Formats: sequence, structure tokens, C-alpha cells
Amino acid sequence: MGTGGIYSQIYTSLASDQSIFPSLPETTIRLRSILNDSSCDIPAAAKVLQTDPGLSAFILRVANSAGYMSRVPPKGLESALRRIGLESASNLATTFAIQSSFRCSDRGVNRLLLAAYAESTQVAVISHFLATRVKGLDPGKVMLAGLLQDIGVPPILIRLRERKEIYEDPDRRRQVIDGLAPLVAVLILKNWGFDNDFVEVARNRNNWLRDSGESPDLGDIVLIARLHSLIGTPRFRECPSFQELPAFRKLPVGELTPDNSIRMLDEAREEIAALARMLRGE
Repeated sequence: MGTGGIYSQIYTSLASDQSIFPSLPETTIRLRSILNDSSCDIPAAAKVLQTDPGLSAFILRVANSAGYMSRVPPKGLESALRRIGLESASNLATTFAIQSSFRCSDRGVNRLLLAAYAESTQVAVISHFLATRVKGLDPGKVMLAGLLQDIGVPPILIRLRERKEIYEDPDRRRQVIDGLAPLVAVLILKNWGFDNDFVEVARNRNNWLRDSGESPDLGDIVLIARLHSLIGTPRFRECPSFQELPAFRKLPVGELTPDNSIRMLDEAREEIAALARMLRGE
């Protein structure tokens, strides 16, 4: 059976058996609804977030990260929310919850999911870092978009477990994941009710030559972050150069050349590593 047949199986499973479909926790859905309500103010949002100590601590740590640095670090949840904004807090709440989607009771699948989540967090935090250098983009939203690009991986791996000739071959498994992840992620994000910005980022996973116009958008940042995340891996040799990416030429980050962007990320490696640890719950 080819890739199309495997995708057909996964689509059928998602449509008929919701147990294979990742779901957002009820608390996250409720928080997103409340935080995205235009009538919600900072004190009300802080009160809601305080019902989840883990999420509250995560938002405080992100607000204290270098990407949001100011002369006066936030001392409490309300001041943290004022710094990052309610929309960003909503995106961070979803980011915090995504990790649960990359878990499986099957030990072998779980090992692969943990590795996939580690790769996803690397893309997400590099996306966050780059977004702090681009005016008009919310770093929290960009980070979530980077993480959600791979939300199709868990059901794909669960389905591939039944196809041992692919599941046990790392190269074929990667090929199938790369081919199907955008399609499955679009199904999931539409089911979750995410807006088109996130759907388009997922749809264009690894679409290196994507060109959406003159101004940089979420998809541009995430593509550049994904390419950066592959530096030093065998897969990087299969990718186009940075100069070939239409997205790369749009970033108004000074004299952003490949060497400069690599140097910039290297200088921020501690900040990036710290944020990645937060996403992994470490």
C-alpha cells in the first residue's frame, strides 16, 4: 500500500474512531474560550489561570524569559499577563497542553513520540526567538504554530505501528511522516477550531519554497526555524540553502545572512535551551 492508501486509513480512523485523535484538555479549551473573550480583563484572566498551578508557573517563566525582558520583571501573574497580553497567554496555554498529545501507552511508539516532541519544541522555540525580532508578530502565537506543525505525527505513528515494514524502517517511516504530517495536521486543527493562520502553517510544513507575499508571516518564521533546527543533521543536506527560501529574504532582522542568523541563534542558545526545557516540562 502506498502513501495515499496509508493516508486514507488514517483519515478513516480519525473520522470513525476518535480514540486515535489527539484532543485538547477541557481546561485548555475553557481557558482559550475565556482568554479570547473581549470582555475578559487581566484580573479575571489571572483568577482563571490560578486554577492550574503548572500553567501559571509556565506563563510566569515565559514572561520572565529574555524574549520578554524589561527593566522590571513581573512579580506575579497579573503583571506577567500585562507584559505578554491575553492573546499570547491563550496561545501559551495551548502550547503547554500540547505535550500530552505526544504520549502513548505503547512503549515503542511513546519513545518515537518523545523524540518527535523534542524536535517540535526545538522548532517552536527558534520560531519564538525569531518572532521577537520581527515587528507585528506575537512570539507566543508563532511558537504555538511551530509546535502545532507536528500535531499530525502522533496518529500517524499509531497507525504505522500496524505497518511494520514501514514502522521499523527509520527512513521509510520519516518519509511517510513528512508526506502525511501536513495533511493530518490540517484535519486536526480544523477539528479543534483553529483559525486559518495556524492551518496554513501546518499545511506548508517543509514547503521550503512557499511564498505568501512581501511581508513575513507565521509560516515564514516557522519554515526558517525548521530549517535552522535541522542544521547538523543528515536531513539538512537534503534541504535548500537559506538563500533559496523566499521566507528568509523577508525577515527584517538587520543584515540577516545565513551566517548572521546562525551566530544570532548561537548567542541565544541558553535562552532557547531554557524555553525548550519549559515546553518539555523540565
